[in-house]
Amino acid sequence: MISRKILINIHLVLAALFMPLMLMMPFTGALYLLGYQGDQTKTEIFRINEPVPEDEAAQETFFRRHLEGKGMNSDFEYIRSTKTDFIMRPTTRTHFMAAKANDNELIVYKIEPNLLKRMIELHKGHGPRMMRWFETAFGLALILTTLSGLWLAWTVKPYRNTTLISFAVGVALILVCLI
Repeated sequence: MISRKILINIHLVLAALFMPLMLMMPFTGALYLLGYQGDQTKTEIFRINEPVPEDEAAQETFFRRHLEGKGMNSDFEYIRSTKTDFIMRPTTRTHFMAAKANDNELIVYKIEPNLLKRMIELHKGHGPRMMRWFETAFGLALILTTLSGLWLAWTVKPYRNTTLISFAVGVALILVCLI
């Protein structure tokens, strides 16, 4: 079994390492829920008059060719498409979006998000691949940190009732909200 001292050190290192994300996630989430979703500048830069390929790899080549042909930076990681839009991600920085104007015409926009919009896009998992890996590690570390914190609190006899009651109330609030 892991000693209490080692568990405390693991708990502290994980909590400190992921603290910036632990603060950013509820901050941006609360602002988003309060209606502050950030702003972005959307500028039409050119139009394309040819059909977009169906295949994802061909779509990437298609948009890179058109962007580079107009002297634009085509440094995107992947495209998120809907029936009418093609969004070049990550969207946590200046990026491009193509919107269908009609059957064969696309309008290509340059999107410039402000800081809050960039942070919310990170929160949603729309950042660079490395950040998405970091956020996944954060999720796992948050579970481990929370469980180790609960266990550490449970091992201190005066904290047991407070820990148990608080945990039970938290579970009950979630269950009530699901009904």
